[in-house]
Amino acid sequence: MASLPPIEAVLFDLGGTLVDYPVPRWPTMATQCLRGVYGCLVRPESERPPPAFAVPGPAEANAQRRPAPPDSALAHRIMMGLRRVVRSLSGRTLPRIAEACARPLVAPGHLFEDSLPTLRALKDRGYRLGLLSNTPWGTPQYLWVRQLERFALAEFFEVALFSSVFGVRKPDERIFRTALASLGVAAGRSVMIGDNPEADIVGAQGVGMRTVLITRPGIERVAPSLAPDLRIDTLLGILDYLPPREG
Repeated sequence: MASLPPIEAVLFDLGGTLVDYPVPRWPTMATQCLRGVYGCLVRPESERPPPAFAVPGPAEANAQRRPAPPDSALAHRIMMGLRRVVRSLSGRTLPRIAEACARPLVAPGHLFEDSLPTLRALKDRGYRLGLLSNTPWGTPQYLWVRQLERFALAEFFEVALFSSVFGVRKPDERIFRTALASLGVAAGRSVMIGDNPEADIVGAQGVGMRTVLITRPGIERVAPSLAPDLRIDTLLGILDYLPPREG
């Protein structure tokens, strides 16, 4: 990467790259999520566990709500429709239900030790930072914004796009192009860092971005159909290839 054109912006994946979210097998995860929703709907407030993240009030949630884009994925449109049904049938606010469902997924999450030092160093070196994350269909934006606040990540990113809000998932090129347009940076002067070869590497290369695959010990991934520009086993390794920017 030392021979690449000057890089202006660095985009990161979230889960598996910056934050470790231990994900159980699908049947276990589905059972835990359904139990959380059931408990939120039938248990009195005093018997429910404390929330894994702060939820907004009805007014704030309504202000953040947006319709599904007409070209969004079918799964996204279906989940948005189900959310409208839940709002109309339930006496609980939708944010509380979403929190109860997502608690088994987000509560065990913890920040990788190399995440904050890497982000601070890149920020100090003059790079613009962004976040692109595939998130479960139907999960609201405030859930993931709260996760960034929980791990003290929000201050680093000028743009943060979540697939459950945007309507398509990586490797769809639209989510990459939107992030770059928001930053005002050309694809060839940006780099994507992620742990998922297909979503992060193939998607970013499709729009002309430089790519870095982080291969953390103990996490096995299927080999990408396109090779990344660089492989690292710790985020701090990227600092060897991105020196301080002039000016």
